[in-house]
Amino acid sequence: MPRHPTTWIVIADGSRARIVVHREGGKGFDIVSETASQEAHTPSHEIWADRPGRTREGGYAGHHGIEPRRDPHNERKAAFVRGLAAQLNQAAEEKRFDRLILFAPPRCLGEMRDALDEAARRKIKAAAAKDLTKLPLDELPRYLDALGRT
Repeated sequence: MPRHPTTWIVIADGSRARIVVHREGGKGFDIVSETASQEAHTPSHEIWADRPGRTREGGYAGHHGIEPRRDPHNERKAAFVRGLAAQLNQAAEEKRFDRLILFAPPRCLGEMRDALDEAARRKIKAAAAKDLTKLPLDELPRYLDALGRT
């Protein structure tokens, strides 16, 4: 008897991720993986404990603060998303799933797609730029139906 394709549903933002699959028999979902990053929740002002560095410009006696080029809070979120993509890449290589459905806020979704290997990217069957990380799993079918996938 041929096996049904395994579809992983990834629900993520920059600090939380759940990967779920339909429960056998079609009622409900089983959690494959659930992760959260406390670091990504740390506000930028706490990451930069002291004031930005100071510099002196040319012949002027005034000093100016040097702002960081990147927001460290966003960097931590991006690192979390890259870690999630690495997990998906490894699972794709191990053939643990046949299809992917992604739910994530727009920036997170773009970063995840960029970090996925070609093998994992080819398995994406649907994606929605929505943050469903706080959604109870029993409400997920409504969003899957909207994608045309159940």
